[in-house]
Amino acid sequence: MKNSVARIALLFTALMLLATACGGSDDSGAIEIQDARYRLARADLGAGYMSISNTTDTDVTLRGVSAEDVGRVEMHETVMGDDGTMAMESRPEGFVIASGQTITLEPGGKHLMIFDPIGIEDRTFTFDFGDDSIDVVLTYDAVASAAAAASDSMPSMDHSGDDAMDDMDDSDS
Repeated sequence: MKNSVARIALLFTALMLLATACGGSDDSGAIEIQDARYRLARADLGAGYMSISNTTDTDVTLRGVSAEDVGRVEMHETVMGDDGTMAMESRPEGFVIASGQTITLEPGGKHLMIFDPIGIEDRTFTFDFGDDSIDVVLTYDAVASAAAAASDSMPSMDHSGDDAMDDMDDSDS
């Protein structure tokens, strides 16, 4: 009986060590999204910001983003035009995040454009990376929304080179 208990204890210990060795570290890495938030410039238009880190062994591409109660989400980047003005351009090809790198979606750079959101609550967005998708809650930033609405900064940008922005015509305001 003592021998059986000792064998079971030894087997249990060996299994625990094996499980720790195999499961304690994920060599393939992960995609991590941090500080995810969004703001609204108008009731029908917002922008999403965050950091996306790729700790996998391969480059990944953010191919698309979606959310319930949102008309659509597009990936955009603000760039300096040839004439010196800032212009927003759609990035339908997505954003590449190189292995071991982090990209930051922020005002004046890469960001998500959020069209026709319903409500102003925190909401879950699904990030499509091709073979993987990640659900992330973006926090509604009321302070940044009030500042963006007061400055009316998004509609004043030059969108002339971006067909995806045609529906942002402010002529009826």
